[in-house]
Amino acid sequence: MLQLHSSSRSHLEKVRENLPQSLLLSGPKGVGLATLAKDIAGKNLAAFIQPTNTKGETDSEGTISVETIRELYEATRAKQKNARIIVIDDADRMSTAASGAFLKLLEEPTAHTHFILTSHAPQALLPTIRSRLQEVKIQPLDIQQTDIFLTELSISDATKRLQLQFIAGGLPAEMSRLFNDAEYFSKRAELMADARAFLTTKTYDKLLLVQKYQTSRESALQLLDSALIIARRGISAKPQHMLVSQLDALLTARENIAMNFSVRLQLTRLVL
Repeated sequence: MLQLHSSSRSHLEKVRENLPQSLLLSGPKGVGLATLAKDIAGKNLAAFIQPTNTKGETDSEGTISVETIRELYEATRAKQKNARIIVIDDADRMSTAASGAFLKLLEEPTAHTHFILTSHAPQALLPTIRSRLQEVKIQPLDIQQTDIFLTELSISDATKRLQLQFIAGGLPAEMSRLFNDAEYFSKRAELMADARAFLTTKTYDKLLLVQKYQTSRESALQLLDSALIIARRGISAKPQHMLVSQLDALLTARENIAMNFSVRLQLTRLVL
């Protein structure tokens, strides 16, 4: 059985009983949205669509093209007797044209066809699309569930468990990847250390980090995602107005960078 936060599990039990025509699963990166979407679809999974880069490789920072959605539109016009479930992973990566084509799909539904969209940034979806989706927000695992999950991964080393909890506590998909990929673990550990420094060190040291990350939009987004994890933990442990303001600033900067605003300017504004 998939590890899920109790509140998320109760919502999903109702969804499984009566699957809506269009479902949106949202939540932080690493919480396992794609795995969950596939699990809900089960044997009725007809297509699994993901963003791709210019080389045609799967890439969460890539794009879902209008051609892909147009092909999907044609494929779903045929009559269907049994349930057919189409998963669109990282749906907020649809291009503007693809979003328009997908909206047409939602406006012209065919019987027995269901869509499950996943998104770590649901606010980036067209409002006209989002209004037609039933959203379920997937919460990270709690501390006890995280501990159980690490045990299920057969991780007994206390230091390793603490490292995984710090880097990706509550995020089962991310913890699994960290455990199985040593190179990825090393990169993520460095990223979390930089994120903590970005939140806590002196202005000069923060500006050095801006220089380190300003040349790569993807790396800057990863830095902010890591900083958001740390900030949310701080608020959960001890809510303070300063931490809430910091979280809001991080969210705004992340959204702006994702929308192609200047990386250097957005990171610098967080520092000064």
